[in-house]
Amino acid sequence: MHLIAYFTAAERRLWRWAGGRLTDETRFTADERGLADWHDRLARSNGALLTIVADLAGDEFHEEKIPRLRGGDRAAVLRRRLAQRFDGARLAAALRLGPSPGGRNEERWLLASVSGARQFDPWLDALRPAHIRLAGFTSTALLAPEVIAKGGDQPANELFVSVHSTGLCEGILERGRLRFSRFEPSRPGGENECAHWLRAELDRLAGYLETLRASPARGAIPVTVIAKNALRRSIEHAVADDARFALRFEAQESIARRLGLREAPAGSGAEAVFLAQAARRLPREQFAGAGDRREFIHWRQQRALLSGGAFAAVACAIVAGAQWHRAGETGEEARALRIEATAIAQRHERIASARPELPTSAQNLRIAVGEMRRVVAKTVPPEAALAHLARALERCPGIELEALAWALQPLEAGDAAAKDRPTQTLEITARVGAAPRSDVRTIGAEIARFAAALQGDSGWRVERTRLPFDLTPQGTLSGEDAAAERASPSFFIAIARALE
Repeated sequence: MHLIAYFTAAERRLWRWAGGRLTDETRFTADERGLADWHDRLARSNGALLTIVADLAGDEFHEEKIPRLRGGDRAAVLRRRLAQRFDGARLAAALRLGPSPGGRNEERWLLASVSGARQFDPWLDALRPAHIRLAGFTSTALLAPEVIAKGGDQPANELFVSVHSTGLCEGILERGRLRFSRFEPSRPGGENECAHWLRAELDRLAGYLETLRASPARGAIPVTVIAKNALRRSIEHAVADDARFALRFEAQESIARRLGLREAPAGSGAEAVFLAQAARRLPREQFAGAGDRREFIHWRQQRALLSGGAFAAVACAIVAGAQWHRAGETGEEARALRIEATAIAQRHERIASARPELPTSAQNLRIAVGEMRRVVAKTVPPEAALAHLARALERCPGIELEALAWALQPLEAGDAAAKDRPTQTLEITARVGAAPRSDVRTIGAEIARFAAALQGDSGWRVERTRLPFDLTPQGTLSGEDAAAERASPSFFIAIARALE
């Protein structure tokens, strides 16, 4: 339950705020009897939320300059200035006006207090026994910057007047901040009388603005009037002939729609939109201190904790749901893997039962060694054989190489153990280039020297040799004339070497 109390000098009214509607609850007189009724009404609203808005004549405003401080130091200085200015008043506020002109390291502050603040002490003391949460104690003047807020740059100084059912709330705004306000109780009369009365109050405000030396040097003074749309024509007619004022009329009905006020009590004036603003959001600057608002502060902290806890619970539930979903997916994957593993094991058993029994470990080792040897034998590079051939050619520079053939093959001769070892063979086709074709003895000697260089002590053996002519065991040519005619310098030598 959210209650809105509207305090004036003559009476105290209690309204209920719910769903954008202001409902008139009850009224209290400003005497002892009204205070007793106030106690009884609060007792029936145990634990309710309460906002107090005041319209009182004679609020006090004093401008002060303090050093530019921050945090606790500035708060301490402001508390001390308020206590000195208002002698420990319970309802006082400090409103920041901005930096001091002239480049000084100071700030301008407006110290404000409710008129006759001590008269409200018993009314505020009644809140604690009933556990009423006081959201704030403010005035329509403090709410005016929020109600008539405009976009863009704010004018240096402007006037505002709102027509209430109990009087006129009027004041001065300095760049969107309250600089001065006063409340003038109602005068009886119709629309025209209200318009002329408003014009007279604007004259007084303009005179006070000149006293502050804050009147604009050129142009008219901006004036915002908040009233019912029925008063628009009479107010504009009353102010139209005064060039000092630039009037901007704000209909109470349009402001109510902007603030979400759907319904207001019959006979209420512009105070209804200020009460709606107070119910929606209070300004930071207000008259009630932390001591009077302790119940509300604790309640707001509890709501913040509950909201944080609810948010954390929802977050945990979302995370748990995601983990549960992931666990379900993981379980499905595990079941699929188990089925696949079972199928693989069964297929392996069928294959194992169909093939012959595997040999023992020792047999496996011998087979593996033999396979490795065969693999190594098949992967022997020919570089060593070619290097051996190059060395033999260096010793016999008269030999000209024509063709080479390198291969791995078993030995064709030797013992049985040697046959198990692969052999690399090198087949060489060459010719003796330095000797003439008719000098067969020189050619034979050069070929013999080349064959000795190939064999030597390097492990290579000459397997086959084919000379370009035939020699007798005594070293003479057979059919010498014919052989000399057919002799060719090309010859063939095959050498072999068993791998280690």
